[in-house]
Amino acid sequence: MTALPIEVPRRLQGTSDVINAYNICLRIENTLQVAVDKGEGVGKNVIYIRILGYLLHHAPSDQGVQHVVNEIVSAEGDFALLEVGKNYFNHYIRPFLVNRSRILRSSYEESPPSFDTISEMTNRTFVASPQSHAAAKSNALIRDGYRCVVTKEYDLKSIRNNLELEQLAAMNPKLYPTTYTQCTHIFSESINYKISKDEKLGDAAKFWTIMEHFGYTSLPSDLNGPNIHRSENVITLGAEVHMRFDDLELWFVATPTRELSGICRIHDLRPPVNLPVPSPTYLEIHAACAKIGHLSGATEYIDRFYGEVEGSTVLAPDGASASLLEDAIFELQARAYQRAIIE
Repeated sequence: MTALPIEVPRRLQGTSDVINAYNICLRIENTLQVAVDKGEGVGKNVIYIRILGYLLHHAPSDQGVQHVVNEIVSAEGDFALLEVGKNYFNHYIRPFLVNRSRILRSSYEESPPSFDTISEMTNRTFVASPQSHAAAKSNALIRDGYRCVVTKEYDLKSIRNNLELEQLAAMNPKLYPTTYTQCTHIFSESINYKISKDEKLGDAAKFWTIMEHFGYTSLPSDLNGPNIHRSENVITLGAEVHMRFDDLELWFVATPTRELSGICRIHDLRPPVNLPVPSPTYLEIHAACAKIGHLSGATEYIDRFYGEVEGSTVLAPDGASASLLEDAIFELQARAYQRAIIE
């Protein structure tokens, strides 16, 4: 968790309403920090106010910044403002961490047929309109050259079922390392399951309402239902890199040449068939969430939450477990939603 910077970003320093909203966040953060220093419990309130402050630094769009400014200055009192921050905690940051309760599709799923050449495998496994996770993974592997786009390691399962890939990897194991890969969705499969713009029920709809306020009005329909598996929303990543991406510990940004980069620069992201590369817009939204989540302390809190849940068997009689119970109920609802989608 990192305290808010003393000023808004340089590009916004001439904007009076942004400065006013940010100063409100700084005032409340200071008040809460004094309480923390005195040993007074303030729950997750410090996280909530820092989420709002860091949204003014890292919201993925200027429209998003302005919307957050309007919410801050129109909130009727500090409690109402903290509720706004709580809404972003639950319905912007947590949805990107939904895979912490992951029911992962393992790389050990049913084996595909064997092929002699890469071209033959590409032609046979390409899916024009992917309707499932498996089909999305097949297309992502084709586009990404059957490799993790970060580490450049070849997908071990593909190598085992393709003679040409196997021979390529065997030429020099150090030059062509292998790993089990995962089909990584930028927006989780559960985040937009059959949500229309008119449906305002459930946590997924609340997430998309935030996205619409940020100016991304077409995303709910662009990613509705099976469209969540579109090529723009999936990346091939090695298992460890996949988990780091899902845990918001790794994100990608667009370079001036529109090539993508992250902790490791991505090269050769050029599809061998006519498949779109991952959407820079989707990756920008994910990156903003990752930055805000880490700087505000939200992801650190969620890490701690999972540890406490695993080690807890009873609730504290003095009510100290109330926040933990609230989060546990929220998490159970998310897991039930995931299971409903997968089943």
